[in-house]
Amino acid sequence: MSKDPAGLFPILKICLIKKCYLWRFKMTGNLNELAYGTKRSGVMDIQHVIDVAFHPRQFGPLSAEIMELAVPMFFPRGTIINRQGDQAQQFFFVHNGHVRGTIVRSDGTEKVIAFADTGQFFAEVPFFQQCNHWYTGEAVEPTHVSAFTWATIDKINHTHPDFVLKLMQSLAHKVWMLSNQMMSVTFDHSEVRLARILIEILNRKPIGTRSLSITHQELSALMGTSRVMVTRLLNVWRNSGIVDLRKGSIRIINNQELERIAAFGFE
Repeated sequence: MSKDPAGLFPILKICLIKKCYLWRFKMTGNLNELAYGTKRSGVMDIQHVIDVAFHPRQFGPLSAEIMELAVPMFFPRGTIINRQGDQAQQFFFVHNGHVRGTIVRSDGTEKVIAFADTGQFFAEVPFFQQCNHWYTGEAVEPTHVSAFTWATIDKINHTHPDFVLKLMQSLAHKVWMLSNQMMSVTFDHSEVRLARILIEILNRKPIGTRSLSITHQELSALMGTSRVMVTRLLNVWRNSGIVDLRKGSIRIINNQELERIAAFGFE
C-alpha cells in the first residue's frame, strides 16, 4: 500500500516542516535558529490574536462515517498512548479527555510541550513524516480517542476529502499557534506568558472552571523558564489576590485581572 495516498505529502509537507522548525525553536529558545520578519498593522484585530493564536481550536466532532473507519480506543488516567522514540504508525483524535505531551532530553530533562483535548488531533506530524514519535503522549484523565493508520487514511481520502481538509486546517492552526508562541517567548515578559498559559488551559476546561491541577514545574516547562521564576510570579499574584495556591493546583480568583495581564503584550 502506498504511504502517500493520492499525493497528500505535497500538500501537508509545508505545514509539517514549519511546525518542526517552530518546535525546535520552542525547545531551544535560540533566536539564531529562526529568521523572520515582523510587521505591525493597525488593521489587525488584537483580541482575535489573543483568542485564536494562543488557544487551540476544536476540529470535531468527527462524522459517524469517519468514526466507523477509525479504530476506537480508551485510555485510563496515567496510561501512555504513544511513547517517545517508538515508530509513529498511527495518529489520534481526542473525542473526550486530556492528553499531555512530554519530551525527555538526553540529559534527563523532561519538558511538557503540548496538550491535546476534546476535538483535537495529536501525533499526526511524525505519522505523516514517517518517523518516530518525538514526544510521549499520556492520558491525564480518562480519554477516548480514534486512531488513524495508513490503511484508514487511504480509505478516507477516497471517500471523505472533507476530512483531509480538516486535518490540513489542524496542522496549519498549530503552525500559527507555534509562531505566536515563539514571538511571545521572544518579546513578552514572563508574567505575560504565564498569564496566557493559564488562560489557555482554563479555556480548555468546562465553563466556570477555576481550579487547575498543574505543578509549578509543568508551568515552567510550558513557559520555557525556571520553576523558581514561576513560583515567584505566582506568589506575587497570590499576594495581589489573583490566584490561590495549593499543593499541585492553582485556583484562579481574579480572572479579569489575569486576562488584563495576558493582553498586556498586545496593548
